[in-house]
Amino acid sequence: MFGKTRELSGGELDRDTGFFGDEEAAASDALLLEVHDRVKQVEAQIHSQFTSMAAYAQIAQEQVELARAESRAETERAERRVLELVERERADRIDALTGNSPSAAGWNSPEIDARLNALERSVAEIRTGLADCLSRQKALADAITALFEPRLATLPPPASSGPIADLSLT
Repeated sequence: MFGKTRELSGGELDRDTGFFGDEEAAASDALLLEVHDRVKQVEAQIHSQFTSMAAYAQIAQEQVELARAESRAETERAERRVLELVERERADRIDALTGNSPSAAGWNSPEIDARLNALERSVAEIRTGLADCLSRQKALADAITALFEPRLATLPPPASSGPIADLSLT
């Protein structure tokens, strides 16, 4: 420590590096480290985005499958409903042709005849009421027309062609 100091001669120092060393090499090393760090950050971001996109793609795929399943179920329900209606109509028509259905027997029942007769009576009453209403409307129109017609003079014309002053109402 307190020994003899070593003296550097001018030949030992490299002329290109200078006294403080190679600053350009140190700056380029620092730049290289910075670029290396940035590349690692970009790789991490790309990996994160790829992972997020993969998760979103998986969610989208599940949603598509769910929509397909719902659509398939809705189509099957609609098909079943249409088939039920077709089968019911077919059965009703077969029963109506053979006369076994309650609806075919119902057309001949006395209850239906009574309803039809009551309906015909109601229609006849409405027809009579409308005819009465129409005749009253016509009578009212004639009365209003007569009311607004100009009235003819009911007094006889004056007998004299002379002055009016000597005429009196007494």
